[in-house]
Amino acid sequence: MLLTGTHDAGQIGNQTPESRQQVFPALPPGDKYQLVLDGAEHSAFSDRALPGDRQTRNPNHHRAILAVTTAFWDTYLKGDQQARAWLESDEVQKVLEVGDAWQRK
Repeated sequence: MLLTGTHDAGQIGNQTPESRQQVFPALPPGDKYQLVLDGAEHSAFSDRALPGDRQTRNPNHHRAILAVTTAFWDTYLKGDQQARAWLESDEVQKVLEVGDAWQRK
């Protein structure tokens, strides 16, 4: 499960939003997922803004992160087949906004 945003530049090192999104295509197929949140900076994956943030935080990002990560952990830690089916379906799109991207392979 990879999580990133279109404005997710690394706070340490030289990662760019583009370099972060090069990982998923390089992974072998099978049980791989990536969520890219439109307009999200690195702090979108925390409960607070970080120094240097430039984007307004989108409250739906936490809703989407919570939904996909809970389903992922329920699938792989609990063996929950209903959670796996949800991850593998188009239902995930219902918690995302236009511009967000969900990929699986």
